[in-house]
Amino acid sequence: MDGGGQSSGVLEKKKDAAGLTLAPADCLWTTARDGAVMLRVEETGPASEPPVTIVQMFKEVVQRYGNRPAMAVKRDGRWETTTYLQYYQQCRAAAKSFLKLGLERFHGVGILGFNSPEWFVADVGAIMAG
Repeated sequence: MDGGGQSSGVLEKKKDAAGLTLAPADCLWTTARDGAVMLRVEETGPASEPPVTIVQMFKEVVQRYGNRPAMAVKRDGRWETTTYLQYYQQCRAAAKSFLKLGLERFHGVGILGFNSPEWFVADVGAIMAG
C-alpha cells in the first residue's frame, strides 16, 4: 500500500459513467502526488451519483448555458461580461499555454493575484492542463 490508506485488496481498471478509465486503486487516501485513490460510491443517495471531473462538468455547463454570463467584472466604470463559452475557450487557451511552458502531469501551478476573471481562467486552465 504505497502512500497509505485503507486497502480493499482489489486492483482493477474500472470505467466511470462517462466511459473514462479510472486508475486502479487499493486505498481511500494517499500522500503520493501521482497516487490513485478509490472513490467512495454508495448504492443509494447523493453518493450514488456517477463521479464527474471538473472538466466534464464545465463542458456540460457550456453545452447548457454557453451564451449566458458566467462572470462579470467592472473595469473603468463599465461592466465586462464573459459567457460560459468564452470562459471555457479562455481556460483551454490557458491550459495549452501552461503545457507549452513545460507544465507536466502532477506538477503544480502557483497563482498569485486578486479576485479577477484572469485568476479563475488560470485556475481552471491549470486543472485542464492536468
